[in-house]
Amino acid sequence: MKKLPSSYQEPKIFDNKYIIKQKLSSGSFGVVYLAIHKVTREEVAVKLEKEDQETLDREVYLLTKLQGIQGITKLYWFGNEQNYNVMVIEILGKDLSYYVKNYNQLSLKTGLQLLEQLLTIFNNVHNKGIVHRDLKPENIMMGKINSAQAYLVDFGVSKQIFDQGKHIPFRDKKSFIGTTRYASIAAHKGYEIGRKDDLESLMYVIIYLILGKLPWQNLQIIGDKDRTIVVGEVKMQTSIQQLCKDLPSPFSEYLNYLKDLKYQDQPDYELLKRIMRQCSDTNTYDNQFEWTDKIPEKLQENIQQNSFLAVPNGLNDQNRQNTKKQSYMGSQSSNIVKYIPSFQEAIPNISQPQKIITSQPHIEVLKQIDTVDFDDIEENMKNYPTLEQKLLRLKEFDVKFKEECISHSAIHVFHH
Repeated sequence: MKKLPSSYQEPKIFDNKYIIKQKLSSGSFGVVYLAIHKVTREEVAVKLEKEDQETLDREVYLLTKLQGIQGITKLYWFGNEQNYNVMVIEILGKDLSYYVKNYNQLSLKTGLQLLEQLLTIFNNVHNKGIVHRDLKPENIMMGKINSAQAYLVDFGVSKQIFDQGKHIPFRDKKSFIGTTRYASIAAHKGYEIGRKDDLESLMYVIIYLILGKLPWQNLQIIGDKDRTIVVGEVKMQTSIQQLCKDLPSPFSEYLNYLKDLKYQDQPDYELLKRIMRQCSDTNTYDNQFEWTDKIPEKLQENIQQNSFLAVPNGLNDQNRQNTKKQSYMGSQSSNIVKYIPSFQEAIPNISQPQKIITSQPHIEVLKQIDTVDFDDIEENMKNYPTLEQKLLRLKEFDVKFKEECISHSAIHVFHH
């Protein structure tokens, strides 16, 4: 693990915008920090590595090509400060290894939904001529606010497979790339990794999530042999039928389809989705996972893309204080707040001074209104740094905002 100067452990600003708050993780790549934009108060992740390495440079280059794809982290800024490469990206939630530790095994439904989402993401990534080459549960993360959206992360060992519009040729005698447990058989053979190999690794990950194990895990009595070689041998000896014996037959069909593809062949991602959808009915794909809470139907009908959470009018001072406190503390009352479809409907009817707690106090249309920054919100909410997290703590509503409106339309209105 690389040590960073002690100054990095203290509050620090990068690009004169991003204020470091706390360390999130560290590894061979360097360190990842949680930071907050000093103007918008948006949370971001700041990834650092020593400038003499090229991993972050490669990742930034590839992420730039992948921007705009759903399920790919947004890249906000990249630069060099104090002999470190610095990348500022969208903050995400937990990775799949976290959920495996908490649930041991994930349901077939969860596995199928993740597979469907990731097939779409890989389709878009591969269409940009990029292969990931290191898929594992740690490199699949769920959204910070929308925990039902999967993200493909860490493109540090990824590669472009198209050169001037042409697919790079097949090569062998290549060094092993990837994570031993989930790498494709071609990776163990020293072959150049292609699109089909990403999808093979994806299936190994999904099988691991559902069954909690793979046949080549925890091998005993390896002796002096290289573990990567031994695991590769076991993978080659394990038939697709044997690997999928405890799973519905489409799992075998998926892997057999990939087995028949040649190195340069483009996989049919939609065909693979159709194959896997044979495992269950369409109700399986409702975007609900072990870790997500179902939104009540009546609230689902009321939540629009640009909705606002507002305290009703007509409260005296004491009641207003009680309402504010109750809404934060998770009161069981169901009439504390209401949803207003748009900013235009929420704001023009102002007849008295109001305060708005907002994640975007700099937005031009809000400058006419007295705004309250996060730092001024009740002490008991200090562990929920963004407005969206605070709103999601209103237990009586159990609401999750649509991802596209996060940080732009969620506004909590309190009347003086």
